[in-house]
Amino acid sequence: MIVKPIIFDNILFGELAPWKPENTNETMFRDILNNQVRVNKDKPEKYFKALLNSVKDYSINLKIDLLPNSERIANLAKFAEMQTDFSSLAIPPFYNKSSEFYTCLINNENIRLRAALATNVSKAKTVIDKEYQVVSLLKNLDYTIEQVSQKTYNDKLSTFVLNAMKISLTRLYEEIKSVYPQFIGSEALSMHEIINFIAPDFDQEKNVQNTCSYLISQFIESRQSIPVKDDKPITGILPADMAYCSFTYKHLSTQPEYIKDLFDSLKSNQFINKSTIYTDFKKVFVGDQVQKPVIWTGNISELHYFIKLIHNINKSVVDLKQHQWEVACKCFIKPDGSAFDRAQLKEQKKPKATAALLEKAAKQLQ
Repeated sequence: MIVKPIIFDNILFGELAPWKPENTNETMFRDILNNQVRVNKDKPEKYFKALLNSVKDYSINLKIDLLPNSERIANLAKFAEMQTDFSSLAIPPFYNKSSEFYTCLINNENIRLRAALATNVSKAKTVIDKEYQVVSLLKNLDYTIEQVSQKTYNDKLSTFVLNAMKISLTRLYEEIKSVYPQFIGSEALSMHEIINFIAPDFDQEKNVQNTCSYLISQFIESRQSIPVKDDKPITGILPADMAYCSFTYKHLSTQPEYIKDLFDSLKSNQFINKSTIYTDFKKVFVGDQVQKPVIWTGNISELHYFIKLIHNINKSVVDLKQHQWEVACKCFIKPDGSAFDRAQLKEQKKPKATAALLEKAAKQLQ
């Protein structure tokens, strides 16, 4: 069974939405947060049982799959041993009973998801199954991150809850990437992409205390002080069955956000189709097979020069040993859906009118 962020979704779309009038009653939350819930707030199995029992007399109907059991808690302990310090990404202090309730709920949803994922990965029999579990949860979190970024409310409780969710989602996403780097696939959001969603004013707010931007900036600074394992760019020989499937950006593991910058530049200058999805475009630069080629809306000489820039001149991608034109034909197609001819693409000349635009775009990968 795939792990799903049920509580996060319930807060955004269901009965737990803090902007609903019935959830602004602080007296209700004072009763819900009884001693059993408080005592067990850091013990997921007992916490959820106590919480479910405490809300049974209220309109809130919590349906939680995969309640943590002793096995999941044991796996969560193993998870914690592997992770680096994420304590700087902590939810700001609550200010009343309502915010205390949501803080407990969000923190324990984070714990529940990590525990359930750790269990599923440990039980998976193959590498493919393990990757399926990790990637499936990340894709669900991608959707939740996108949705929480679109919610805007001015009341204090809603603002607090949304910010708490943003911090918790960022922490959870980075924890999963840190613990399971071999299973995250090529489409996982980078920190740069997460910030674009949940903290679009990051540069202006990262020094303003108690904002999401400030907490994330503190986390980034703390992470930069930790030695990174295997921080070398991707170089050398690729496996024979993968070598000529697509391009491989040399700094994919350390600077994946530059692919997004390239995407934005090519799209804004109308070199690629305006309906192109970023995840499809990113596939062109991660060394995997491209299932959905990108529609190149520029002319063939512009595609020729673009490939020459990233492969031959700037050397931003792994050397394909003269197979770059073959790979380009697998990664890009014409607007009518037909393929480019390899020999014809290879023999094109530099397009004088748009060369500068292509050079500026290609520099995004350096």
